[in-house]
Amino acid sequence: MNNFNIAELTAAVLNRWKFIAVFTIVSVAIAAGIIFLITPKYTATTKLLPGNAVLADKARLFNDEIQHLYSFFGSGDDLDRLMSMASMDTSLKQVINAFNLINYYQIKEKDAGMEMYNTIRKFKKDLSLVKTVNNELEISYSHQSKDTAAAIVNYITEQTAAKMQSIWKQQYEKIGAQLDSSIADLTNQYNQLVLAAEGNDAITKTKMDAVLSQLDQFNKMSIETKMAASTTPEALIVLEKATPPAKISWPDKAVVLPLAALLGFIFSTGLILVTAKPNRF
Repeated sequence: MNNFNIAELTAAVLNRWKFIAVFTIVSVAIAAGIIFLITPKYTATTKLLPGNAVLADKARLFNDEIQHLYSFFGSGDDLDRLMSMASMDTSLKQVINAFNLINYYQIKEKDAGMEMYNTIRKFKKDLSLVKTVNNELEISYSHQSKDTAAAIVNYITEQTAAKMQSIWKQQYEKIGAQLDSSIADLTNQYNQLVLAAEGNDAITKTKMDAVLSQLDQFNKMSIETKMAASTTPEALIVLEKATPPAKISWPDKAVVLPLAALLGFIFSTGLILVTAKPNRF
């Protein structure tokens, strides 16, 4: 019966320690050569907090107590909405076009739609949007240029904040347009009542007073709505703006080289054990 015991295994490995050492060193050297050939990437990161969507209500401008009722910082739901908006393909397309990432990723397709689709796929691999346990949003992006990496992260931040504020503004502008239409109708009604009034017509005068009261309310609401539209709150609060990173993020020599050494040692040791022949009894 052919069996190995621990002593024999240990002896087989120790007898060929030079082979293991050489194989491990060669593995590290090959990994170092590959690292030298790989174009390095830099990762820029920004940390954000969501603004409180409740503060988009126009009451914040006209209710003295609103500041004490609501925080400037949003909830997890506000953060989820911002993450969803930042990761939409329409948002990513704007970034790709702004920084000419189609050329950067060397995507060449005859069909423009497929070209953009493949660029978005590669872009997403280098882009990271993470919701932290502290309800923060971390946006990270890796690029061969440290300045471009930081610029893209900050661009995504500004783009997302502007889109959310634009949504709030558009809602108020829509309400404002409806109010202006109602004001125009009420003004027309009032003018018709003035023309139709005869002497001390009590009924017509009552109608005119009612229309004037409505006009006053609608004019007040229109002014408040327009003020709210022009003073939308911050949708994002930047805790740490992205700056050009000082260190290379990939390949990480501190990780790759020790890993190459470990794999070289394991493989060479395993090879010795597989090829070793047990003593016959």
